[in-house]
Amino acid sequence: MLNAPESITTAPPKTVCEATPPPCGPGIGTDKPTIICDLADSDAFAEQYRKPHVPVMSSFGAGRLHACRLYGSFDLDKAASENADGMFRSIRWIQTKKDKTSNEHWDDLTFQFGPRSYVYMDKNRIIGFATTPGEAEALAKKFAKAYFKPPVRDTGGEFHLIQVEKTDIKCHQVTLPPDTVLSGEALEVHYGKGSASWHQDFVEKLRAKDRGLSLFEGTPGTGKTFYIRHLMGVLKESHRFYFIQAAGLGILSRAEFIGFWAEQRRLFDDSQFVVILEDSDAALMTRGSDNRELVGAILNLTDGLLADFLRLHMICTINCTVNDIDPALLRPGRLLCHRLFGRLNYAEALRLAESLGRKLPMAGDYSLAEIFADNEKQDAKRRPIGFAA
Repeated sequence: MLNAPESITTAPPKTVCEATPPPCGPGIGTDKPTIICDLADSDAFAEQYRKPHVPVMSSFGAGRLHACRLYGSFDLDKAASENADGMFRSIRWIQTKKDKTSNEHWDDLTFQFGPRSYVYMDKNRIIGFATTPGEAEALAKKFAKAYFKPPVRDTGGEFHLIQVEKTDIKCHQVTLPPDTVLSGEALEVHYGKGSASWHQDFVEKLRAKDRGLSLFEGTPGTGKTFYIRHLMGVLKESHRFYFIQAAGLGILSRAEFIGFWAEQRRLFDDSQFVVILEDSDAALMTRGSDNRELVGAILNLTDGLLADFLRLHMICTINCTVNDIDPALLRPGRLLCHRLFGRLNYAEALRLAESLGRKLPMAGDYSLAEIFADNEKQDAKRRPIGFAA
């Protein structure tokens, strides 16, 4: 619960401080509270000159009154919970059976922290009221710091593309659109019966274990990367995803790579790390003279003492079969998941095609890429299913 303001700290952008002129009438220029307002023409919640904020104006009357406004995005639920004793006015929306689109949420809140110390807030604004401009500003800023929250963006997940620039290893953020996140029903349509339950089980494993290796096996176009995009959206609040292109897998065996991960761990220690290696067959196949260093690097990053420090999970997509993978990578305890992404039989493919609004020629089976590619002839705006979109 917030008390009187102490220190002033950083707050959301756009602060407007102003002296609110007292109402006209007897007592003006004195500290004696005098109510000069027409309650029939007032707004009990919104602070406006011509429609006085009733509890504020009744306390300040014709005395000194200063307001400081802060604009941003604020957590009303948290503010109401932590300042219940000081809540003076409130509006709350409650979902009814007739209105399925609404939900329960606070709309306007007014708090009193002293005889002449008030805070009004809605989801986009905080206003502090006090007898001096400094007190009003300090009160508004302290409240804003405690209850500021980033606005929710209408996006899917995001990943960080790892690249080598001269001698430095850097990453570039890529934000995915909201349509990359699928519903449970859509997962079943895209990947067949049981896909939604498998997905939920895999998500729970990723949340429970912060290191290891998962293999997504399947021929090109079967939706391995498409699913990973969905996974990034589902886990965007708790996991930080990194992506390494097939042509850049050599970075795994570079000494500087450990330093890069150590710095990422220092900066984002509250997140779980997931590294995506796409088309990583060459790096995972049974060790030979051409891939020994890469296999060794993946072994060290996913298990052992180094993995204890870095705490990252690798998801590798492969086009070969798991029988071609180095046996050490398949050891129980290291391998969290092996998922085969297969082609859809005709009935499954037809169901997906119909959900896209088109017919599908009779054939033995289809990959997702084949279904989408044919559909793109009719809808050129449809997004491809890989990272290369």
